[in-house]
Amino acid sequence: MTERYTALTRDETPPKWPGSPRSLLWIAALAVAVVFIVRDSDRLSAPFGPSHDGFNAALYMTGGRAILEDGLLVSRVGASSRTVSGDRVIYAHHPPLIYLADATSLALVGLTETAARLPAVGSSLVVLVLLVFVLAASGLPSGPAGIGLLFAFATPMFLMFGVMTEPHALGLAPMAALTLLWQRTRVGCEPHSGVLASAAAIATLTSWQAGLFAALVGLALFTARRRKAGIAILTGTAVSAILIGFWILWAYGGDLADFAERALHRLGAGNLGRVTFGRMISQQMLFFSDLFPVGGWLVVPLATFGLVDRRTRPLVAVSLGTVLGYALLFRNGAYDHSYWLYCILLPLSLSAGAAADAVARGLSNLSLPRLTPAALAITLAVVLGVATWQPSKELAQQRYATAMGAQARALRWPPAQRYAYHALGGHGPTDLMPWLLFYSRRQPFGVDGPQSVPPGEIVLRVVDGQLVTVQGEQTHEPESLEEPA
Repeated sequence: MTERYTALTRDETPPKWPGSPRSLLWIAALAVAVVFIVRDSDRLSAPFGPSHDGFNAALYMTGGRAILEDGLLVSRVGASSRTVSGDRVIYAHHPPLIYLADATSLALVGLTETAARLPAVGSSLVVLVLLVFVLAASGLPSGPAGIGLLFAFATPMFLMFGVMTEPHALGLAPMAALTLLWQRTRVGCEPHSGVLASAAAIATLTSWQAGLFAALVGLALFTARRRKAGIAILTGTAVSAILIGFWILWAYGGDLADFAERALHRLGAGNLGRVTFGRMISQQMLFFSDLFPVGGWLVVPLATFGLVDRRTRPLVAVSLGTVLGYALLFRNGAYDHSYWLYCILLPLSLSAGAAADAVARGLSNLSLPRLTPAALAITLAVVLGVATWQPSKELAQQRYATAMGAQARALRWPPAQRYAYHALGGHGPTDLMPWLLFYSRRQPFGVDGPQSVPPGEIVLRVVDGQLVTVQGEQTHEPESLEEPA
């Protein structure tokens, strides 16, 4: 099988589909799935707090709750949520499918923190299954393919953020599905146009990055004379992009100032702060050393193997180009978010599989004991397992956030208080603490301290690592507060 595929150019088609994945590849995927669910299983039901996971879980759970409480139209498909005073808080910076996923989970499980993470857990398990088929379809032997899967997914990047219901994390599943459909097209098993268009539409409705990937896959197929497949994918992507555009206009009532300001911020420009490419890359290297404890520095040479190997070249080129291009384009987002390159797991698994296959073939030409390749593979798996079990910095932050979130969940607010006043940084209404908004059902509002809050109301402060409430002490007439969006 391997020899038959080494001659595969960008769209030459071998005589038949390579067949079903072998047992070693399934074993690797099952091992990752078990560790993914079992390791720190309490994180699935942890309270929402000041971490990436707590931020996103609370943010999109608030939109899902709004769909169930107010309906699709009033909630603008989850973009508009209502506070206890009747204020509306708008957040429509990402495609809306994530709100529908959370609303579905809430309807099935109830209003619990676990419900907020179920869409991500289910999506991540689907990714593992799809990657098994993608790796097998690429023509990689099951042993090296299994090593590639372990190298990419037996890491804190997947184990920590695979349970985070957020567009990047959810977008990996439709990206993997499109990769599999693309590979089927490459080997002459072209799927129905409706299937291709639907996969591209779902990808675009899930995340901006997955939508970009879908568009690039469509262009790759079109330029490789697979025009029917390329047009189907581009059509599905375009239709979803148009729908998202109308949804954003609807959610913000036609005023896109907030959306534009946030987009400029993600680009590393605008009034919210500028980030250079150098600072972003340095920050991402720090993130990688934490989230890929074994082999983070190997990502570049491994990508080279994936790009050189003709079996994986186009798949790696487009997926890796999408992830890195998205980070370079939205460099402030990459600087602020350790999971911004989460979808690199797709090209990394293919590249690591190609590298493992190259090493295995090189060892076979040497006069080594017969079991040497197996011993090396087992050693690598053990090293990955030990490294994965070590606590990462991200895990430490999540544990702190869990404790903070538990305190926020237990707070009791004066019924007449309109805002969730806090002295945790920043001034005025903010969407930077969605965990506080979720539990209090009040718009977070930054103030200087109790002297800025009327008597009978409370303000939150952190004292010795604990979230505490302080009674308002305002002795003068309050200035007019800015209304939340």
